[in-house]
Amino acid sequence: MNESLVDWEYWLNHWPDHPIALTRANAADGYPRPLTPLSQDLILTYEEAGVRRFYFDKLAVLTPADAPDPYMLAFYGLVYLNADQLAGLGEATPGSSRHAMYQQFFGLEADPAYVPPKPTAKARLREAVTGLKVAPRTLRLAGGVAADIDRRKAAVLAARPAGQPDALSEAELAAWLDRLDDLQVDSWVTLMAGAGLGSGFFETVRKMLVAWAGDATGDLCNRLHVALGGNESAEAGRAVRALAAFVRREGVESALEGDDPVGDLRRASPAAATALDDLIARFGHRAPAELELANPSWRMDPRPVLDTVRLELRRDTPADEAPAIRAQAEAELAGRVPKVKLPVVKAALKKSQAMMASRENGKLPAVVLWDELRRLLAAAAPRLVERGVLPDGPAIHFLRHHELRAVLRGDPGPGGEEIERRREAHRRCLALDLPELVEVGPGWIRPLDDAFIRARGMLPPEKLAADATRLHGIAAAPGTVTGTARVLFDPFDEFEAGDVLFARTVDPGWAPVLACAGAVVLDIGGVLSHGAVVARELGIPCVVNVKAGTERAVSGTTVTVDGSAGEVRLG
Repeated sequence: MNESLVDWEYWLNHWPDHPIALTRANAADGYPRPLTPLSQDLILTYEEAGVRRFYFDKLAVLTPADAPDPYMLAFYGLVYLNADQLAGLGEATPGSSRHAMYQQFFGLEADPAYVPPKPTAKARLREAVTGLKVAPRTLRLAGGVAADIDRRKAAVLAARPAGQPDALSEAELAAWLDRLDDLQVDSWVTLMAGAGLGSGFFETVRKMLVAWAGDATGDLCNRLHVALGGNESAEAGRAVRALAAFVRREGVESALEGDDPVGDLRRASPAAATALDDLIARFGHRAPAELELANPSWRMDPRPVLDTVRLELRRDTPADEAPAIRAQAEAELAGRVPKVKLPVVKAALKKSQAMMASRENGKLPAVVLWDELRRLLAAAAPRLVERGVLPDGPAIHFLRHHELRAVLRGDPGPGGEEIERRREAHRRCLALDLPELVEVGPGWIRPLDDAFIRARGMLPPEKLAADATRLHGIAAAPGTVTGTARVLFDPFDEFEAGDVLFARTVDPGWAPVLACAGAVVLDIGGVLSHGAVVARELGIPCVVNVKAGTERAVSGTTVTVDGSAGEVRLG
């Protein structure tokens, strides 16, 4: 761990008054880098409230007394999840367990020597009663998720004032911010409904297939969830592929090679420009690390999308084999599951398949809301600079949320000197390398030790030998590919279409890049993390949770990815 963690107190850290185990395994795909103060405030205020409203009010499996600490905390700008408290959710949810939640949120393998405590008769009765209450509520909520996503997204767009944002007064911008703030919590509830319920149905199917079809690696379960359609992130990747095919048909590939690809494409082919506009109209709210307001969306800067189109044009159009993968798995299912149990599996599978799109799309209202905030900030920043509140436009991201609300109502703000202090602190956060699994307490943070991990029934992360040529992780999307390794720390670093992409983690802003990849290997994540879900939908082999892929893989070397077995062979 970087030594500065013990001698520097970041001003936005909020230390708990007792030790808490935290993980980034399920947070890193949404928040891969330290957040600026405004983004951090919004996440820790509104996503936290959305989590609580979903589990306390909607699903009603917990009460506030069961969760005295925050579910989400940020240290040095990095968002962590409270694993101990989330494990309590597993204890309260029928069909799950504290041990299962630890495995899911820590991304570690179960310790075969661990014997979980045997539940008492009273605990078993309480679980059965809870299950009778929660099961119908879960089915009802699941049935309404897709419509709720559309409704929440429409409400966010309807909150935008009439006219151009840059023509609004500061008072009108403040009123717009109020309306968006009022929509925040429900937008995050929708994300939790899609993610939480989708995960529950998928896990149910996975357990059935382990028990009744011998699907120990989860490969059959993964293949049954390939190419289901409706996944907005995967559709963005397919749209980039389609735009590349359109540019090729128009014969204007060279327009993308200059310094102004957007302008050059418009001049070379009005039809291709219209196709680009259609793509941006549908997916322009997306951005790499899109829950950082300082990052421009594709609507604001479409050049990264065209960079990916340019890469796609360098290879022959690949055949889409994803539907055939699922069709074969569905045919195989009947031969592997006992006939008496097959109807039960098929019923659960149908629900799980129907929920996979919502598992990814549940985030859409929050992402659209975030892009509306970008519109608002872009309109507000020049006024605040002119008034002397900010030294420059990008400084608006270093206001706290309450400060933004105040300055739009005439407050002078924290001042240029304080803004620069915050910027310097954020730059320092970006240079830190924090562990994925940590324990925090009053004023301290440290990596989880092996004893802590084993006490919760998991195996500590494997320590790879210096000459290891195989990486093991979680099988996330089926298939085997041999190709050229490319280690990426940014979705638009240089690579070639068809390369095997190694990354720490990915979020929906990586969708065009994933669509260009031959295979994907991620250090962090689970079988239902963003990269896994999108790769599976696109039929691209994927292995997640390999821990050291970006450290061990060497760009330009040949690697083999077995997404069915969860193995990566280097060299």
